[in-house]
Amino acid sequence: MSRQTLKAFRLWVLCFAALALAGSHVAAQQQEFRAIKKLGQAAVQFKDKATHVVAAYYYSQRNHDSRWLYIQAAVSTTKETIIHRNEIVLRTPQGREIPLATQTRIGEDVNKVEQLLQNAGVQSHNVASYFPQQDRVEDMQMFRLPFGPVVHDEFIVDRDRVGVGALFFEAPTGAWEKGTYALVVRHKNGTAELPISLE
Repeated sequence: MSRQTLKAFRLWVLCFAALALAGSHVAAQQQEFRAIKKLGQAAVQFKDKATHVVAAYYYSQRNHDSRWLYIQAAVSTTKETIIHRNEIVLRTPQGREIPLATQTRIGEDVNKVEQLLQNAGVQSHNVASYFPQQDRVEDMQMFRLPFGPVVHDEFIVDRDRVGVGALFFEAPTGAWEKGTYALVVRHKNGTAELPISLE
């Protein structure tokens, strides 16, 4: 094989590899896009082979000028999975990940949180209704308001059980700016990312 032929062959291999890599990246993006479905003005679903998550944030979509952001969520997985508190985050448009609020912070600001829930109650959304296993819905119990249940740092889901609950995030600056955030739920078998658009 001549040097010129070898050069041409190497160039062809590099071009083919680059095209294959670009194609796999586009395919991954398309698959992620197909996993997301808008269910309403402020309700969204992520569903792939491993995870099914629905999030609704009707009140907080337009009322986010305070420190608290409230999202109703429901989660199930195809395999039995423990989902830990620290595996649920909200990613800002700038890429910063905000963890779930702590029970301590909820307790310290319980009056404002209760007011938030009262205001949001009119726009409550039945996130469990998008799951076939509605008879096996269990409270995540990530937070406790006065006289509420014991707080847990994890919950278990599978194809027969749906974890449902309120998620609270605290703005580092005291208020949430407009933009598209991402609710991220991670676990050992996958990751779900749902767009959360604040107007």
